[in-house]
Amino acid sequence: SVGLPYPGMEIRLLDPKSESDMPAGEPGEIAMRGPMVCIGYYGNAELNRTVFTADGWFRSGDLGFRDEGGRIRIVGRSKDLIKHGGSGILPRELEELLLGHPKIADVAIVGVADPYFGENVCACVVPRPGEHIELADVIAFLDGKVARYKLPQRLETFERLPYTETGKVQKHVIRSEIGHRMERSASAAAG
Repeated sequence: SVGLPYPGMEIRLLDPKSESDMPAGEPGEIAMRGPMVCIGYYGNAELNRTVFTADGWFRSGDLGFRDEGGRIRIVGRSKDLIKHGGSGILPRELEELLLGHPKIADVAIVGVADPYFGENVCACVVPRPGEHIELADVIAFLDGKVARYKLPQRLETFERLPYTETGKVQKHVIRSEIGHRMERSASAAAG
């Protein structure tokens, strides 16, 4: 939990793709306005249109929900939300579970493009030393712990995941690497 809003601050939970409020109990993008929020970025109208709603709410990019005590709980980032067949999948939920898998040392969940579903769930794992892991292992481990539509459709293994200096996984680098792998695989299959 990141706690209750400061006095004078207003918080809304928005649909990440629109400016409508999410139903109670559903995660949404945290938007805020109040005396501690900047009124805009000087000389950058395009960025202002991106991060502020039409009526002036600052879109944080963080996804969260309000718990029974009114506290805001962060569950991920809106840019990491995977849209699979009209459903939103939060990578953090799957990552936290998979870190408990005995063959997995590190994991990141990303969306990869799919012409039918929009995006598919890809589990990017670093196996523990001496271990080998298959997609079937990951699915068996998650089955019964999450809804079936959240189960990964793809597994990619890495020697290590790319991190920033502040310790955040660089998911854009991972998505790029997966794209390169998919292109090489398609080229090999065609030639």
